[in-house]
Amino acid sequence: MGQVSIHAASVPMFVALMNNMNTWLEKAEAYATEKKFDVNVLASARLAPDMLSLAGQVDIATAWAKNCMYRLAGQTPPDYAASEPTIAALKARIARALDDVQSISAKDLEGSDSRIVNFNLGPDIKMSLSGSDYLFKLALPNFYFHVTTMYDILRHNGLMIGKQDFLMGAFEVPK
Repeated sequence: MGQVSIHAASVPMFVALMNNMNTWLEKAEAYATEKKFDVNVLASARLAPDMLSLAGQVDIATAWAKNCMYRLAGQTPPDYAASEPTIAALKARIARALDDVQSISAKDLEGSDSRIVNFNLGPDIKMSLSGSDYLFKLALPNFYFHVTTMYDILRHNGLMIGKQDFLMGAFEVPK
């Protein structure tokens, strides 16, 4: 089996799951209309008092995706302000992150597996990892965590989504 490129291991998953996130928000809008409540209350929903809200989960997931791609390409990631707690703002943030992730080409990532990625975790922790360690041991797990938590918040609040909604777009289902 051949070696998988950093681009092939990252961009398709970031894109598929961010598209899924957008689909869940569209389903949440339809659900809110059906149940006659303001969909924007979901943006502030959380699983536990000490966890980030749905808006926070979207902000962090999209930040991991776009920051990862820019850092692996040896570029400075663009800063995004925190999202307004509205579903429309969250969808706009996902769209912007999708554009940013897809702007990084396979050529931009050549040699990124061994390129040293320097970054901060919060204000006090400075880290350096090889590109492959950064992607596989830090960026993807963090991205998946926040995407999953977003899914869980929506599911906990009554949105009827399931495993197929999480996985759709990640691979082609044989017909």
